[in-house]
Amino acid sequence: MHTFQPYPIDLMEMNPFTKIGKEWMLITAGDEKKANTMTASWGGVGVLWGKNVVYIFVRDTRYTKEFIDNGETFSLTFLDESNKGALKYLGAVSGRDENKIENYDNATRCLIRMRNRSLSNTESRTSYGQ
Repeated sequence: MHTFQPYPIDLMEMNPFTKIGKEWMLITAGDEKKANTMTASWGGVGVLWGKNVVYIFVRDTRYTKEFIDNGETFSLTFLDESNKGALKYLGAVSGRDENKIENYDNATRCLIRMRNRSLSNTESRTSYGQ
């Protein structure tokens, strides 16, 4: 399996509104034994209290959410327009039914990897800068 590598954020040259909202992205989580991916056209990137962050929203019913909740990291992958077929396939087929990452190997190319710091609603905290 491919080993994900961080992509230096200062080298990114993209419009997140276009990449996320119009061209879609892949949200992938798991480990070398088992992983899943899904397409998304929502979420964002920004800076929160001096740290680069990404935020995503995943329904509880999505198979990928199990991997996000049980793992330490997740990745966002942005493929170019020539891979729209892969995005459609990876968004239409459930990872519960088949190993769609193995069936579509180019989905493993990752451009952004961030630490998963998500909190459930019951665990959310408010913090103010000091």
